[in-house]
Amino acid sequence: MTFRTHPTLMMRRSFAAILVIAGAGACELDTTNPNAATESGVLTTTAGIRALAIGLQGRFGNALEESIVIPGIVSGELGNTSATQSTTREFQDFPIATDDRAIDVTNIELADVFVKNFAVVKSANDIIENIGGVDFAPGTRAGILALAKLHKAMAFGQLIEMFERIPITNVANPPYADRAAVLAEVLSLLASAKSDATGTVLTTEFTGQILASGFDLLNTIRAMQARHSLAAGNYADALTFANEVPATATSVVTFTAIDRNALRDLYHGSKFYGAIRSFRDDAEAGDTRVNQFTRTDTLLAVGGARLVETNVYLTDASPIPVFTQDELTLIRAEAYARGTPIRLVEAINEINIVRVRAGLGGRTIVDLPTQAAVLDEIYRQRTYSLFGMGLHWADQRRFGRISEAKVRYLPYPFSESASNPNTPANPT
Repeated sequence: MTFRTHPTLMMRRSFAAILVIAGAGACELDTTNPNAATESGVLTTTAGIRALAIGLQGRFGNALEESIVIPGIVSGELGNTSATQSTTREFQDFPIATDDRAIDVTNIELADVFVKNFAVVKSANDIIENIGGVDFAPGTRAGILALAKLHKAMAFGQLIEMFERIPITNVANPPYADRAAVLAEVLSLLASAKSDATGTVLTTEFTGQILASGFDLLNTIRAMQARHSLAAGNYADALTFANEVPATATSVVTFTAIDRNALRDLYHGSKFYGAIRSFRDDAEAGDTRVNQFTRTDTLLAVGGARLVETNVYLTDASPIPVFTQDELTLIRAEAYARGTPIRLVEAINEINIVRVRAGLGGRTIVDLPTQAAVLDEIYRQRTYSLFGMGLHWADQRRFGRISEAKVRYLPYPFSESASNPNTPANPT
């Protein structure tokens, strides 16, 4: 498991500490290695908590690989090439009516997406539970707390779109919570993170030395509140939160030529994955997003898929967007279309903002006269605007199209069911 480095020397000085305290699974915090920090050295010192906060962001960036690729393959957004290993092919093969192939519970990619996201949660919990005993300036403490709660919420949010239930309590052998409870916890964490980020003026120590460059803390919190309120069916809240994000705001996870974006190699080096060709073939004429996200180069595929190469993450340092303005605009459109009262004209106005950005003409209430027609158009625009963000599988579920996915939910990894007796039976 690799870590993204941070542009400060603190990350390099504290790398051993991060490995010890933020490790996944049941690893011990104490160690006899004289070069590694003890638990007390990490959790009870400013240097240790700072390093853990920096490492938390790296762990989240590391988790994005599987959190983007697996939903992409399962939802039919991405496909496996002939170079792909058998473990990743399972996500495309399943289900196959003519044989008994399935996603094996020992699949290493399956374990990775579970473990990496919960490694983020563990690091966040360590910060939340211990920062009160460490002597930080109030604005530094508030920023680190907001950062930890946000990343914990984002990890939970990614997991609940892939697994039917997940554990959310920090106890031995935690019970598994259902989707409604997880989304409620996500929204609670985000509300608390926002309170931390706005209740105290954040120090330059936090913004300049701990917070990763390119990552907009407050607007990411607001965008995640909008995203997960929509998932929870809280349409008025989703609209409010989306409107709080300025029209110029962006937030990305950054990488460097040394601390690389793994998707660059997966898409363009080893070429394990490509875009399903229908993304290009079924696009509306003149849609600029087709060439923004894909190329015409054909890739050798498995399972009968027809693939083209993607046009994203072309370098090792390419950033990964955490949210985009198109996502926020389409959240507003969906909130208008699903809310009470239904406001189709306002929804169409938001749709047209995205269409114009993509070089397309606008729609009218004559073109989209019903709620169903408006929602179909929103789904289509999300398909083209949010390509490669790991959101398409969640969209299929929310728009009643889950039958188009390879599987409703992932099975629980064997490593989890073997260690936690509360792990549910795998979904059928």
